[in-house]
Amino acid sequence: MMKRLSSRKQPAKKRGLGEEDLMHKSFGRIMRQYDGYGKLKCLEWTYDASGEKRDGITGSLLKAKGLNPGQSDYRFKYLKNNIAHYLYLEFKTKTGKQSDNQKRFEKTCIAENEKYEIARSVEEGLNALSECGLI
Repeated sequence: MMKRLSSRKQPAKKRGLGEEDLMHKSFGRIMRQYDGYGKLKCLEWTYDASGEKRDGITGSLLKAKGLNPGQSDYRFKYLKNNIAHYLYLEFKTKTGKQSDNQKRFEKTCIAENEKYEIARSVEEGLNALSECGLI
């Protein structure tokens, strides 16, 4: 008698968390703590998941909805002299390089007198927030 092959698919291999993913998780956790204790001095903040791995269908759908490549990982909106400003924070590993789209986005931010910082560690990200008076 022949064994029947299982019709169940093998579970997909999980993508391991890379160094940048781990920085995002740690930084995000710290931001939630600051926010929860009322110690984050900004109007709003968010993580932009535009660079995450996804299948082609989801990527095409997000592009059709208006997702623009090159956006920073984090965006903080804050008041300075009663005028709204932004700090755009991009995390990179020690050897990570910006894409051409990220370089264009950085130039746009600087041209609009907004802060754009590259952080190569959680500490550098926190320092960028501290320099803007957000923590």
